[in-house]
Amino acid sequence: MNICKELNKFKYCLNLENKNVFEDEDLLVIIDSAKNKKSYLENVIVKYKEYGTDFLKNIEVLYSIFICDKKADKIIVAKDMVGLSNIYYHVNDNAVYIANDIIELMDINNLKKEINEKALSIYFRLHYIKPPETIFSNVYKLEHGQYLVYDGKNLETEFYWEPVQKFNENKKFAVENFDEAKNQVREKIENYVKNIVTTEENCGIYLSGGIDSSLITALASKYCKNKIKTFSIGFYEKECNEAEKSKRIAEYFGTDHHELYISEDVLLDKIKMIPVYYTEPFADASELATLILNEFAKENGVEYALTGDGADQLFCGCGIYDTIYKTQKAHKKFNPFNIHISPKLLRNKRKLILLYSNTDKKYRGQGDIVYEELFFKGLFKDDGLKRLEKECKVDSKDWQERRLIVDFDTYLCDGINTKMGVPARKNGIEVKSTFLNKDLITYSFKIPHKYKYNNGNKKYILKEILYEYLPKEYIENKKRGFAIPTQKWLQTYLNKDLKRLSAKEFIEKQNIFNYDVLNKILNNIDDSKYAHIIWDYYMFQIWYEKYMA
Repeated sequence: MNICKELNKFKYCLNLENKNVFEDEDLLVIIDSAKNKKSYLENVIVKYKEYGTDFLKNIEVLYSIFICDKKADKIIVAKDMVGLSNIYYHVNDNAVYIANDIIELMDINNLKKEINEKALSIYFRLHYIKPPETIFSNVYKLEHGQYLVYDGKNLETEFYWEPVQKFNENKKFAVENFDEAKNQVREKIENYVKNIVTTEENCGIYLSGGIDSSLITALASKYCKNKIKTFSIGFYEKECNEAEKSKRIAEYFGTDHHELYISEDVLLDKIKMIPVYYTEPFADASELATLILNEFAKENGVEYALTGDGADQLFCGCGIYDTIYKTQKAHKKFNPFNIHISPKLLRNKRKLILLYSNTDKKYRGQGDIVYEELFFKGLFKDDGLKRLEKECKVDSKDWQERRLIVDFDTYLCDGINTKMGVPARKNGIEVKSTFLNKDLITYSFKIPHKYKYNNGNKKYILKEILYEYLPKEYIENKKRGFAIPTQKWLQTYLNKDLKRLSAKEFIEKQNIFNYDVLNKILNNIDDSKYAHIIWDYYMFQIWYEKYMA
């Protein structure tokens, strides 16, 4: 259901499906949740009447919020704190159009679809499109923790929550005692999990077998009246299968475990569904497994899903952080211009050479971005984003810590949460990211970095908590993740379709890509350095064919 109304000075149009709505003669207030959130909705109304837009700074904004203030003749739209939903908007002829889905926004309002080349440049660097840009010109996307105010003439945006700023503020109040920090983190995670499993029905846990989801399962098992449901995806290829590990952990905690093994044929067949779910270009290969996982959970009656998303970016859990740590450590020892370095050593150290030759010292946590863009330079007209500006605002000399906060503020909120949030919403599931509650996020910024990354030991403080519930041997093996073999597929099963979408006639008609540069990239399909670029390209082209061709 869509609603289009006129105030004194302007009109607005938005989608009301699966939302909580309140309206009287003064206000229209909408909470972007399919579940019954009456008490939350009432709290928003009371707080807005008392504080105006300042109320956003004093509550935990769990859901995107729309407010039409009829008396003041203006609207306020706020996106949730961590990007679990999307808010797209377009302003034209004294009207504002708002939707969660960009294609819906374009089609309902008959807007012209013109590719935003700046957004495409961002997409090829990050594998998603970072707000406020979108794939279409003249359509924008609110950033997490941001709200807009529109009065029929002027549209202004402002942040009510900024992670980098909060990190800088809270770092001054560092918790120097490890046991105190560990107890506080445990308590905050436990309280959150307890509240969900004791108040929400039809709740499940996405259990990957890693530290984060295992800790959630341990705590949920303590408080759930019945056996908590856990869900895992398995692959028949052993090198990327985590299901056996997940099953073992589920058995240890006695959960009602559900696992689904996916064949390569099923995954390949599901590729055509990616642009149906992700109506903006999106190229994280694990989106396939995420999509299937949410469908599987829905089939088993899940309405609320607890996940461990966010723990990697709050507590330093990704492999890139090892690379950055080693790079900074090598900085004092390695001279990239030393003519006595052997050719073999030069090849092995080329990332370091490029890092120090091409990256400003304020952005050295992003050396991998500088390095990778060499492989697609000149592919399209706009060479746009070359780094994330937020890094230089992080109050830390530690490259690893700077990248951690930047990743939280970008990759997590705009990439990971989009990957999980989009298919969850389409399946009527409300994702509960256990680590992404305001209390825990704020407290994590006070924890010294050495408690997160301890002599190469990632997520040190979370491991120490988990060991109180689960023997070490259950999680000591390296986590494989959802390693979809995209390079192999592009070389084999998808190669014919890739060539079809790369034909000279098709590329010239698109008028987006440089055909000669594209050919050079595709000719390197056997080189692993080009695999993710070609996957990004293929994902864009199947999106383009669905919505633009």
